[in-house]
Amino acid sequence: MKFQSSVLSFPNRGPWGDNKYRGNCSGHVIRGFFETYHRNKAGLAFDPSIGGGTSVDVAKELGLRFKGTDLHQGFNLLLDDVGQFLGEEAHSCFWHPAYLDMITYSGNMWGEPNKWDMSRMAMHDFVEALELAIMNIHDSMERGGTYGILMGNLRRKGEYYNLSSLVERVAPGKLIDEIIKTQHNCLSDQKTYGNIVRIAHEKLLVFRKDQSSLLFLAKVDRRASSMIGTTWRAAVRRILQGGKVMHLREINELIAPYAQTRANQHWEAKIRQVCQDARFFERVAPGTYRLAA
Repeated sequence: MKFQSSVLSFPNRGPWGDNKYRGNCSGHVIRGFFETYHRNKAGLAFDPSIGGGTSVDVAKELGLRFKGTDLHQGFNLLLDDVGQFLGEEAHSCFWHPAYLDMITYSGNMWGEPNKWDMSRMAMHDFVEALELAIMNIHDSMERGGTYGILMGNLRRKGEYYNLSSLVERVAPGKLIDEIIKTQHNCLSDQKTYGNIVRIAHEKLLVFRKDQSSLLFLAKVDRRASSMIGTTWRAAVRRILQGGKVMHLREINELIAPYAQTRANQHWEAKIRQVCQDARFFERVAPGTYRLAA
C-alpha cells in the first residue's frame, strides 16, 4: 500500500526476509516505498544493502525489475561503482545503511570482520563513508529517479548523534519527503533510561535526482562544514570508484567544476595531498592512483 501520511508504524515486520537478521527493516516500509515512488513499472529498482533479503522478497512480490546486493555478497559500496554494477540507470533505490555501530554486521551477522563495513567505523570515517555511498547511489539514478534512505539516530556516552540530519545535509538529490517511522521490538525497549528520552523513531528521507553529485558538494560543504571536514577526499574517492586508475591530471580535470566553486586557490595541491593518504589510495605509478582495496 502507498504511504498515506508522513508517519509510519508497523509493529509486525511482515513475512519478508530473514527475521533473525538483526536490524532488518520492516518489509512494510520497503513495500510502501516502492509502491509510492517506483512509478515506472519498466524501471529498475535497486538496494545496495539487502541484509537479510527483505527488499529482495518485497520486489519479487511486487513484480519489480530489481537488483540487490550487499557487502556480504562481495559488492563494496565504497569501492565499486553502482552504475557499473547495474549496467543501466536505476529508477528507484531503497537504502538502509548501518546506524554507525548500533549493530555490528561483519564478523557478527555474517562472515569475518570487514574494514569496509560501516558498522565497524569510527565516527569520522563513517561520516565520509556515508557521504561517498550516497554520491555513488545518486549518480546511478536516472534523472528524476527517486532514492530513499532509512536512517536512525543514536546516543553514545551521553552524546546525541543525529545521523538522519547528516543524511539530509550530504545527499545530492532534492529532498521531496521526510517520513517518520516508529520503532518496535528493539532491544532498547527493555532498558530503563532514567531522565534520557528513548529514541523510538527512524527517518525515511526521500530524494529525487536532478543534478550531478560533485557539483552539489560545494553547497554541502558550506552547510555542513562543522560535521564534515573530508569533502575533498570523498570527491576523489568517488571519481576513482569502480576500479579506475587515473593520473592526477585526469582527476583534476574531473574535479575542476567542483573545485572552482571553492575558496581554495591551491586545490590541485590539495588533491595531490589527498591522494597520498595510503589508507584510501594506492600509487601505481608516478602521479597515478587507484583506490586502495
